[in-house]
Amino acid sequence: MGDAFISTSIARRLIVRMHAAHDRRRIAVFAGPPGIGKTTAIDALSRELPDGLVVVKVARRNAREVLVLQHVLDAIRRLGGSPAVHFPSSIWELRNDIFNAICSWAGAEPAAARRTEYATADFPRLTIVFDEAQNLSREAIESLRYWNDTDRCYAPFPLGLVFVGNNEFSLQTDLDGRSVISAAVADRALYVQALDYSDVTDDDLRLYLEARGIVEDGAVNILIRHLNERRTSRSFRRVQDLIEELTETSQGAPITVEAISEVLACL
Repeated sequence: MGDAFISTSIARRLIVRMHAAHDRRRIAVFAGPPGIGKTTAIDALSRELPDGLVVVKVARRNAREVLVLQHVLDAIRRLGGSPAVHFPSSIWELRNDIFNAICSWAGAEPAAARRTEYATADFPRLTIVFDEAQNLSREAIESLRYWNDTDRCYAPFPLGLVFVGNNEFSLQTDLDGRSVISAAVADRALYVQALDYSDVTDDDLRLYLEARGIVEDGAVNILIRHLNERRTSRSFRRVQDLIEELTETSQGAPITVEAISEVLACL
């Protein structure tokens, strides 16, 4: 969606709700199709919370707990400025190293934290956002909830956990009654929400078009009508592709109704 943040209704909703999960040390789960601004909202929240939020993106499909925890350990070490580069392959060692990395970031003594000598309120808030969460296995997501539990938490204090995935990150149960989100995770979540292209409003499109230099009312209106005819095209990436084609056709001149009509006639 470009470098500049555009405050669409979806971005505002996601930021407010992710911020609430952070403030309350809770879990939140969001799913939605590509190109509606999920990662843009994550980036905006990261700028708001540079010292208390890390973003983890695991590229491997069906990633298991060990790989996910290795990514988490790396992210928390980087947040705390640790130069350590060793990543254990055993779950027990990973949990221990993550616990220590969190204590280092929070300025806490690990042994005292294990003896629960600190109250949760003594710790700053730390939230992990999992972008492209559809790549996480169900088992990995289930194990991660123990880093959020108030009782017998794997961490010295409950971590906020935010899972953000695309359409494949289905929150609905399948024929076997299973979902990527277990009942235990859903029960602990402050939000479990699925978004769709229909959530991209005309006002969102208008904001995006105007931010990209298309300001003539007639030009904006004809593009919105075009996108209304093709509802599934309401991906901001597709809108950006269309804008780039219009810009090329206009050869740097303001994008007019005539230029748009010429391009749309070829689609």
